[in-house]
Amino acid sequence: MDILLTESQYIKLILEKKNDEVQSSFSNSKSLVKDIIKDVKSKHGIDFTFAATWGAVLGGFMGPINDYLHGTYSNLSKSDISLISFGILLTFFSSNEEKLNKVLNIIKKEKLITFFDRGLMKAYDLKDAFFSFLESLNVTFAKTSNMLAYAFLIPLIPLFKQLSEMELSSDQLELLIKGLSHYTGTIVSSTILHQLIKKIIKRFRS
Repeated sequence: MDILLTESQYIKLILEKKNDEVQSSFSNSKSLVKDIIKDVKSKHGIDFTFAATWGAVLGGFMGPINDYLHGTYSNLSKSDISLISFGILLTFFSSNEEKLNKVLNIIKKEKLITFFDRGLMKAYDLKDAFFSFLESLNVTFAKTSNMLAYAFLIPLIPLFKQLSEMELSSDQLELLIKGLSHYTGTIVSSTILHQLIKKIIKRFRS
């Protein structure tokens, strides 16, 4: 027997699916960071403590860099890439210079400095591109440095592109944004997050 859905029922099902994709993105980002930190701690005895809620931010930024390293340098082992990624993570998300210098010395000792430098260049390229994109949306941030806290949005950009192609009402869009706010907790301003997502979707529609 065929079951006919109304348009509102269909959109509700789609939004539930998109919420699942958001949850999966946050979970994958957190898992990536945990794996990197676990690998480095296991092999080199160096740890990096961070609030669990920040895992999605760190992973959102490090995901493309990690993919680049794995896809470009097949001769590197998983532990090599974890060490390089850990060094990049400390560069952008830690003020502990002593720990960073210790990691950089290990990277040099392991003869991975060239790969680290290339990964770091990609990371700066990603940061610059992401910041330029956010600035183009004309959203005001308290500090430019705070923009990196929204890095969890990076893996969600394709999702926002898909949403821009849907005929969502303001209430439906608001419901999805509230779901996203649930995962970010107090990491970022919910007001700015609402502005960002609405303007990102509007940008894709124009």
